[in-house]
Amino acid sequence: MTAPKEDPRIEITEAQAEALPEAIVPDAPEPAATNWTKTAIDFGPVVGFGLSFFIFRALKIGGTDATAPMIWATGVLIVISIVALIAAYIIEKRVAWIPLVATLFAIPMGLMTIFFHDPVFIKVKVTVINLLIGGILAIAALMKKYPLKSLISETLKLKEEAWPKLTWLYVGFYAVMAVANEIVWRTQSDSVWVTWKMASLFGGPIVFTLILTPFLMKNMLPETNPSAS
Repeated sequence: MTAPKEDPRIEITEAQAEALPEAIVPDAPEPAATNWTKTAIDFGPVVGFGLSFFIFRALKIGGTDATAPMIWATGVLIVISIVALIAAYIIEKRVAWIPLVATLFAIPMGLMTIFFHDPVFIKVKVTVINLLIGGILAIAALMKKYPLKSLISETLKLKEEAWPKLTWLYVGFYAVMAVANEIVWRTQSDSVWVTWKMASLFGGPIVFTLILTPFLMKNMLPETNPSAS
């Protein structure tokens, strides 16, 4: 009897730039409860951060201190990130590396935000994580290693020559998200940045998936390409 294969699905959490867009990976449908639980774990920290920021701002937490809502929301982000990571481990009996990295960055940079009373740390965290993931993929590609292939090749059947190109497309995606984050937080108010962070969490992967669709359809192996049947 052969050993069961490991689940090749990509785990997604934190802002869009902090996980691989899941929409490109076809998979068997999961029960509705499982989908809702996974969605809550994946998106809960960022959504909780954004909602708490606007609630604290509406309640005028901190009085005339304009940075207070961001500081308090960062505390909420730390708590929800830890709870989500624990919940993911309890439910799935494992911790995926992307949520783990995101949480490990969220805690120290969030604590620095609170300790120094400076939102710059939590804003830069998004840039750092995007650059980290994109950098790992770039270094692997230069070494002729393609992590995406090992992660999703069993569910997304592509031609061999497509994997290097797909890897570099993802590197570009994370680079764009990192640059976009730097531009937004450096030029816009806290409210605009928080709104952008929440919107990009959902919109970034969707837009990138739409951009990738022609490439994926062109490079799918014939037996997995619906248009070939």
